[in-house]
Order: sequence, then C-alpha cells, then structure tokens
Amino acid sequence: MKNLRFILVLAVTLGASSAVVAAPDATGELWKILDTNQDGAISKEEASASQEVSSQWNLLDLNQDGVLSEKEFALVSLTK
Repeated sequence: MKNLRFILVLAVTLGASSAVVAAPDATGELWKILDTNQDGAISKEEASASQEVSSQWNLLDLNQDGVLSEKEFALVSLTK
C-alpha cells in the first residue's frame, strides 16, 4: 500500500498525465459533474456523488488536503 501511494505521488509530481487510468474524456466529464461549485477542486463532499471517486478517496488525495486537484483526480480509475 505504501509503495502504491509512493508511485502515485511520484506520477503526480512528475506531471505524468499519461498515468491516467480512465479515458481522459470520461474523467473530464466526471470532473465537470462533481465540481459543483466550480472552484477547480473536488471536495470530499462533492466526491460523495460518485461511488468510484468516494471509494478511491484515500488513494487520490495524495497530499491529504481534503480536496482533489485536477492532477490527483486524473488518477481515478473508473470501472464499468
């Protein structure tokens, strides 16, 4: 688990947008839906509207500031 967190932090730090697991269009659309106050971040409250994002919250909030940046959100893994 620590190794996974380290890898995710490294990917975000390096700006590895290629580390996106889900299709960019899917994450972009979900971002627009979840960022209801359009402040450029997804709060834990906003994320609760998505089961996928809520269940991955602890992995996605890499800096543990209580919100997801666009880079953190790009690591979301959407399953269908």
